[in-house]
Amino acid sequence: MRPAARESMLPGRDVLLAAFRGLPHDDHPILHAAGELALLHQLRERAPLSETERIDRRRAQLMRSIDRWVILAAPVPHAAADEHCETLGGLVDRLAKHCSQAFVALASAPESVYRDEWVRLADSYERLIDDLWSGARSLPANTY
Repeated sequence: MRPAARESMLPGRDVLLAAFRGLPHDDHPILHAAGELALLHQLRERAPLSETERIDRRRAQLMRSIDRWVILAAPVPHAAADEHCETLGGLVDRLAKHCSQAFVALASAPESVYRDEWVRLADSYERLIDDLWSGARSLPANTY
């Protein structure tokens, strides 16, 4: 699939970052889930232990919704495609956690330092969506 076609289906890393930061973004189910995942990670950091189970259940729901969406939207992988070690929902959740931690740690840092950290974190997301759209990678069928 042409990169332009892939980009119209899956949000790129810059748009994903905007969603994590709570900035306006395109109306896309992955972006909505990503924004909520980032908020949930921020809440979880300050939540009492009795609340973390409820937060984690909601995170699992959002990860599953991302996974269901990408399974329906992505091309069928080649028969010999390598299976990625985590689902796209799991990867977006992990990026949301890292970003919420980076927001706190880099709150007073220059924008260039923050941007460098984001690029490092988002490279795995970008590689995975490229591989999914080329059919070179498949997603695991694990559940949360």
